[in-house]
Amino acid sequence: MIKCTCRLFLAGMLVATVSHSALAQQQSDVTLRVATFGGAFDYVQTKYVASLYTARTGVRVEFVNGNARDHLAKMIASKGREPPFDVVFLDEDVQVQAIAAGVLTKINESEVPNLKYVYDEIKNKDGYGPGMNLYSVGIAYNTEKFKEAGIPALTSWADLWNPKLAGHVGVPTLDTPFGHALLAAAEKMAGGDESTPEKGVAKIAEIKAHSYPGSSSTITTLLTSGSVWVVPWLNGRTWLLKDKGLPIEYVLPKEGGYRGLTMMDVVAGSKRRAEALAYVNDVLGPLYGIGIMYDFPYGPPNKLLAPILAAYPEYSKKFPASPEDLKHLKDIDWPTFNKMMPRAVSAWNREIAANK
Repeated sequence: MIKCTCRLFLAGMLVATVSHSALAQQQSDVTLRVATFGGAFDYVQTKYVASLYTARTGVRVEFVNGNARDHLAKMIASKGREPPFDVVFLDEDVQVQAIAAGVLTKINESEVPNLKYVYDEIKNKDGYGPGMNLYSVGIAYNTEKFKEAGIPALTSWADLWNPKLAGHVGVPTLDTPFGHALLAAAEKMAGGDESTPEKGVAKIAEIKAHSYPGSSSTITTLLTSGSVWVVPWLNGRTWLLKDKGLPIEYVLPKEGGYRGLTMMDVVAGSKRRAEALAYVNDVLGPLYGIGIMYDFPYGPPNKLLAPILAAYPEYSKKFPASPEDLKHLKDIDWPTFNKMMPRAVSAWNREIAANK
């Protein structure tokens, strides 16, 4: 009944929006370029934002896929010239680097009216783009494979080092948010912190890994095929598989899972700033927020949706549904983590990549 009600509500909003859009549509030769992460992320963006945005404005939306660090590298490489895209989605730590590199531009409520409805806790304090979804990083594992192998249900980060899992662990690379969380957890397990990446990498090197996936799409394939039984991953991506009937469970380890935010920014130097601001405003609106809750599922940024989340616990249990939920997750010290990243990469190449 819950799922049906939510689906009908979404359908009603979509029909109303499309009907209004049909009346307002205008021809345009403008193409807005949006840097995204591909896969399910693009699907939700298209369904709840891009298609309706184009219907309303006539402006086409073109997605440029890649991971956050790839997007940052392209923006830096284009400084002084027209940037490769107009809107960019970045992991929280990468946004810090992008701001320092001067490749993003600030926004305000007069330009983006829906910004006033975003939780204060996920706004950038310096006026750059806010978080546009809330997620956690924990561990996904195959319950059937665990049962067949006589392995107890997973409860701790330390379980990744269980000898019975040798050859079945996915170890995400350091250019992913789940790889960052694993490194932070391993640093703590080794008696260090974000300032001692060598300790964390040395600990990770002790895992008898199946492979070292560098994207959610790769992890999806590995878990679906049963090649990998366990991997640090995101709540939303894990629930997408679980809701399809796969025997996958998501766990926040007893030591704590890690909080995550996807940040959204307008790129400095864009010649389509007005169009970019309008797109950002749509992403922060209620339709997209309900859409990601239903289809992804990640927590929406719009605080006006809090009563809806409270009324549908079958959905809100799948993600951090509020800033209060985020407080129960661990934070990474991003300034220190980013400063130490070259050392982490060097250690990874020496102790892991060289021994694959």
